[in-house]
Amino acid sequence: MISSMEQTIRVLSADESSSEITNRDMLSIRSSNLLNGGFSPDQLVRAFNNFKKSGTPSRFLLFSENAWVDFAHQVFDELKAGFLAGKTILEVLVDQKSYLFDFLRMIRIDSKTGRQNWIAWIDVRGCYFFPKNAAANKCNSLQKKLEFDRRINKNLLMSSPQFHHPLVTKKVESYDDNMEVTSDRWPGAKMLRDDEKFYKVVENLFISSIKNFMPNTVITSINRCSHLSLPGNSRLLSFNLHKSMMKESRGNANVKFGWYGTSTSNIAGIITYGFRQSNSDKLGVFAHGIGIHLSPPHYPYGSAMLSEADEDGERHVILCRVIMGNSEKIEAGSTRDHPSHERFDSGVDDIENPKWFIVWNSHMNTHIIPEYIVGFKSSFHSQGWTKLVGVQKSVMNLPFWKLFVEIEKSLPSSKMQALEILYNRYKVGKISKEIFIKYMRSIAGDKLLISTIKSLKG
Repeated sequence: MISSMEQTIRVLSADESSSEITNRDMLSIRSSNLLNGGFSPDQLVRAFNNFKKSGTPSRFLLFSENAWVDFAHQVFDELKAGFLAGKTILEVLVDQKSYLFDFLRMIRIDSKTGRQNWIAWIDVRGCYFFPKNAAANKCNSLQKKLEFDRRINKNLLMSSPQFHHPLVTKKVESYDDNMEVTSDRWPGAKMLRDDEKFYKVVENLFISSIKNFMPNTVITSINRCSHLSLPGNSRLLSFNLHKSMMKESRGNANVKFGWYGTSTSNIAGIITYGFRQSNSDKLGVFAHGIGIHLSPPHYPYGSAMLSEADEDGERHVILCRVIMGNSEKIEAGSTRDHPSHERFDSGVDDIENPKWFIVWNSHMNTHIIPEYIVGFKSSFHSQGWTKLVGVQKSVMNLPFWKLFVEIEKSLPSSKMQALEILYNRYKVGKISKEIFIKYMRSIAGDKLLISTIKSLKG
């Protein structure tokens, strides 16, 4: 039988039209109009202006064997440094071979043989730069795929209010803008009513998983990211470009849902402009590399603990769609900020049962697209600690590391990971010792804590 969690994710996946190419034309694509040979002064000016329009590259691509592929991390670093230095032509060693990279013509030239390959790049704003005349050299397979996706999406938007999706066995209502209420809090997001379909779906996904950790959690609001503004539309287009490219290069883009916890004040910037930096520092020594940490759909608690309460006690997590590609295990405490090999695209803390998805900073605004903003509040009145005041005092007088070593034998890894997150927040001064202990009692339970304390005290 299919679990309620799987059903919830399938319904969300059925709404993938929100993450597909929109019916607007791909106006954000910048392209070169240069020929392989010499070019006129007008062409030179246009090419140089095109070069200057680009933001900092987040990804460089090479067209090889009928597919766009990423350069190795070391090559990317050299290309990026030269690009930011304003160099339009750059010599770089790749596997002990010398190549010239021409950013104006968008080509890579083998210094020894003179063989040429097209190059392209995507900047941190989500704009991508491909050579226009690549189509004349059979390099337009990806662009054809994007155009096909665009037409399919347009047909969906113009079709009847219901449509079929291969992941669901029944008809799913398409999203009706008239059913939404514009959010006064975040431009580019629309507030859902609590009787709407996708409100219920997201609510169930969040509450059904977090109740094991925070039983008294209630949702205060759910907003849906519209991606209708220009920055949002550009990011959505870039996301789908990378998804298509990942599918072509890996065979499967491996798109997942993931939760991201943050402060209320950061949400508007993330929705409008994207992520600015990793959240690894919030996890401290429990971080798995330097990158954006998101928790999987069945484990919102990890990201919920990285959120920050506002003046009303409300916290927020963002449900995102994430391109994972091929993932590798990253150990806790690692300072890695890129894949260990070009065959990997992202990181996880555990291959079989991940509690963290790690997206490297270079991909944070191309491989993550925010979908829903969930506001929630929680209280700690379960566990009955008012009846067991002595537990609080006993725990206060014990070294936490000793307590962790013992209770780890009885707690599942997900709850231990939650404790580690909270412990790091306590160590850096984000929460007080008293609050940390309350959280710990809520997660571990007083029965286990009492027996552990008695054992430690002999």
